[in-house]
Amino acid sequence: MKSSIVPSLLFLLLGLIYTTATLLLPEASVGRPFEPKIFPLTLGIAMILLSLGLMARELKTEEGESSSENVPFYKEAGFSKILLTCLFSLVYALVFDKLGYVLSTMLFLEAELLIFNGKENWKINTIVSLAFSLFIYIVFSKLLGVYLPMTPVIWI
Repeated sequence: MKSSIVPSLLFLLLGLIYTTATLLLPEASVGRPFEPKIFPLTLGIAMILLSLGLMARELKTEEGESSSENVPFYKEAGFSKILLTCLFSLVYALVFDKLGYVLSTMLFLEAELLIFNGKENWKINTIVSLAFSLFIYIVFSKLLGVYLPMTPVIWI
């Protein structure tokens, strides 16, 4: 069995458990009784269908491959990118209140874009991370009234 089938099996199991748990939710006491279950049920069914599609694709490519090199699972799945993303997310959470939303989000996005877009595109990465951070800050803080930590201003 190919190692890339394992995640599809795990997500299939998770989707089945999630869908079953959704069906066990109590019905709403007011309004339409089944309505609170619609969105979670849709997510569970989507997870089941997507994992079955992934499993079918992996089985199809497994049959078509006769002589493929044996790549370890951690390299096949881009394990280093996943590990770096987890590390950057932890740092982002730790500095969020101290640096404020705009600066911490810009640095986080810059690091993520560096991983996935490469360092040769640093100008585009910087523009995207700054524009996204400022846009979201303006929308949430100014238009929607959601509190986001402000970037500290150093007074000399």
